[in-house]
Amino acid sequence: MKFELVSKSDDEVVDVLEMHDVDIKGAKAYFMARKMLEEKDFDNLFTVKSKPYVGRAYKWWEEENSKLDDF
Repeated sequence: MKFELVSKSDDEVVDVLEMHDVDIKGAKAYFMARKMLEEKDFDNLFTVKSKPYVGRAYKWWEEENSKLDDF
């Protein structure tokens, strides 16, 4: 799962973490350690949001024409 570190001042994504064995609390702890901030200061500046995986349903190979030109 992907987690985004979002700035509260301008709602901009500052950093992205992609780990499958971490929940949102673990991602917050990671970002707090990376920014070297206490939780109170971190919460005033940033929020951590989870971003679910978006699967792609488009299958280009099914659109391709299987009839080839004769030479």
